[in-house]
Amino acid sequence: MAQDTAPPLERAFWLYAALPRGAALVAVWCLGLAGPLPQLLLGGLLLCDLLLFVWQARLFQRSADDHIRTHGAMAAVWGGQLALLFAASTAASLWWGVFLNAGQTERPELFTEQMDRLHAAAYRLESPDGGREVHFRGIITYGLTKRLTAFLKNTPQAAVLVLSSPGGHIYEARGAAQVVLAHGLATRVEAECASACTLIFAAGSTRTMARGARLGFHGYGVESGAGLPNVDLAAEQEKDRRFLRDRGADEVFLDRAFATPHSRIWHLDRQAANNAGLLSP
Repeated sequence: MAQDTAPPLERAFWLYAALPRGAALVAVWCLGLAGPLPQLLLGGLLLCDLLLFVWQARLFQRSADDHIRTHGAMAAVWGGQLALLFAASTAASLWWGVFLNAGQTERPELFTEQMDRLHAAAYRLESPDGGREVHFRGIITYGLTKRLTAFLKNTPQAAVLVLSSPGGHIYEARGAAQVVLAHGLATRVEAECASACTLIFAAGSTRTMARGARLGFHGYGVESGAGLPNVDLAAEQEKDRRFLRDRGADEVFLDRAFATPHSRIWHLDRQAANNAGLLSP
């Protein structure tokens, strides 16, 4: 009976060791890039890889034994065995990384991060012309001052803040107004800027309104202090009245603006705003 003979050592190295092991290493590397996978699936794939490696080592060793019996030379055998050992250590390192990745869980969103995300969804802050104009549209809410500061830091060429807002949080409006002052921005209203938004508008180095745009004013009411204990509405109103006066607003206008009930809005068109001293000369 003829005895099966193993293929030559060089052919066995490429056929049984190098090519299958190279393909297996690439596959494991791709698993690491695929993101977290079920550990049960990874365990099955790892078992398959171990069985493949045992098959490779067994067939290569069979050819190595024939090579030693025929030629008696050990250098080529040792080289092949070292290559298999290196491939095994590389595979172990890759598999370790795959299982570490599978064990990672997505970090839950912090409450503060969730609030920042929800507040930011109430408005849009963007620069459609590549940086010279910054457009703010929406509700003035928590975090606007911080976000506007960061936005302007990334757009140092910004010169104009375009406003379209029904108002919102008075303290954030004050903070945003200080940012506008610090950056020397001009302000412009294209549609409507009412309530707290007018403080940001008044901070502009130059102030303009598009045709058909409106400014809206009212006095402070109970809702402005909701959730804030010990708020002196008269003092808060006087603080913003003084700011508008310092920015050029007419005293007669201020009397009527802050006498308007909080439940109503007194709108000014471009001509009326100019007469009130709210626009640039």
